[in-house]
Amino acid sequence: MDLRYEARRIVDVGWALWLARRLARHDHWSRETLLGRRQERLAALVRHTMARSEFYRELYRGIDLTGPLALETLPVIDKPLVMANFDRLVTDPGLKLAGVEAHLRKLQRDSYYRGEYRVLATAGTSGFRGVFVFNRREWRMELANALRWHRLMGVEPRLFPRVKISAVGASSPMHVSARLTGSGDVGVFNFQLLEAAAPLASLVAALNAFQPEVLLSYSSMAALLAAEQSVGRLHIRPRVISVHSELLTADMARKIETAWGIRPFNHYGLTELSTFSAECGRHCGMHMLDDLFIAEIVDDSFRPVAPNVLGARLLLTNLYNYTQPLIRYDVSDMLALSPAPCACGRPFPLISAMAGRSEECLRLAAPDGREVVANPLILSAAIESFEGVVEFQLHCTPGFIRARIVPRKDVPAASLGDRIGWQLAEQLRTLGAIPPRIEVELVSALDRSGGRMGKLKLLQINPASAA
Repeated sequence: MDLRYEARRIVDVGWALWLARRLARHDHWSRETLLGRRQERLAALVRHTMARSEFYRELYRGIDLTGPLALETLPVIDKPLVMANFDRLVTDPGLKLAGVEAHLRKLQRDSYYRGEYRVLATAGTSGFRGVFVFNRREWRMELANALRWHRLMGVEPRLFPRVKISAVGASSPMHVSARLTGSGDVGVFNFQLLEAAAPLASLVAALNAFQPEVLLSYSSMAALLAAEQSVGRLHIRPRVISVHSELLTADMARKIETAWGIRPFNHYGLTELSTFSAECGRHCGMHMLDDLFIAEIVDDSFRPVAPNVLGARLLLTNLYNYTQPLIRYDVSDMLALSPAPCACGRPFPLISAMAGRSEECLRLAAPDGREVVANPLILSAAIESFEGVVEFQLHCTPGFIRARIVPRKDVPAASLGDRIGWQLAEQLRTLGAIPPRIEVELVSALDRSGGRMGKLKLLQINPASAA
């Protein structure tokens, strides 16, 4: 055992526990106080970035940064731009993309790069690879924010006995959910790490043996486990269930609540900022924990949208990552904010709707030649109206939709396929679109071993066939 390595990890978790207590005080801030503190942090971030990042000095050339800083006057950046300028964007001149990538190729457990940095990688929905770096101070804030998410669900560290948490998700330490769990696994919680791509029977056996108090899972996997619980093969009694990394549909939430009698907590995070939003016990929507970042929900022209209006993209400014600053970083997730605060009194706005990413929408023609945009949730709702569906996946192009359906074993398969095909076409006609060719394929299971960390992508758009 490398004692120095373990000591660093324990120190990081100790700092994170202290920071989490400080973050808890923010629950009692007014919204005005939060916005004022956030503006101060933004100004400090930009000053640091301008002093140490060649990329941002060039990007902001000609912009007056001497007075009060107006974020909307700064240029928007995206993942391809960040990766193309990685060596010039980061604020440590010793960080080079070639060295970071070499570290990722041999990454194990929660190892540090150069004794200081955690490195993560993701392709995300776009398929474009991104690499993101946090120093130890910044990673402590990542852990502290994850502890705040746990606290929102009523889960606090407990030593005797430790809280038993089963995490069903990614296994690679370059993935943010696996890395957070690995970083925190120093004795504060009793973690069981399970790979979502593993055979369902082995997951059921492992969970039955461990008997978790808390279950953290991809949304689709939690729904599958709920079905196993309902038929008696899985018999666990978690007091808290939280889902992440995939859209939680109404049907998934219903299955989970039916199986265990508790509402799942929804969580939304990014590799670039792992705990963006999370539900509290009121279950009125996810709190956008924006004391640590600024989120601009905008249309395709980067103009702010009104409350309850689904934005076309999300512009993220991370206020605590000084190593790899992301200022007005285009994520393209589609969110809407509630006009009303949560009754719990916290100063964080509520997300009232989520709909994946703008590039995941299907664009179809209308009879008059107009373009009709079909959101993934509209198509999934059409399939979820059938009780005989265990889970499903859609692969779409403007001229073709293939629905891969896992039916319940007691449901007549042929008639189910025909009815789902008709319902999808009818839903698209209701939207005003000409339905493309629709094929329904009934399968025994969906493959989770295709390199996406066991995630199930609800809707797959073929970019080569996009309109």
